[in-house]
Amino acid sequence: MADDEGKSAAWPVLKLGLMGLGGLAALVLMMAVLKPLLILGVIAGAGYVGYRLFMGSDKAIEGTKERKALSPDDDFERKMRELDALDKKLDAEIRKHS
Repeated sequence: MADDEGKSAAWPVLKLGLMGLGGLAALVLMMAVLKPLLILGVIAGAGYVGYRLFMGSDKAIEGTKERKALSPDDDFERKMRELDALDKKLDAEIRKHS
């Protein structure tokens, strides 16, 4: 029985050592895979910072400025003004040729 107790006491230590070596191997493998991604991330971050410095922070964040959408009333008013201008232009053409 003394031998059984000695073997059972060594087994958890051996098991813990093997688990530690497996974890270390997994960590090394993960770092080997993630290192190129980390380098790409650093390059991309530097490119973004350079872009913001070159373009100015306002333009880089906002992008292109677009007109706000007009409310239906404003859109109707704008279209009516365009139609009136087109009507006056056509009337002027007709008078000129008659």
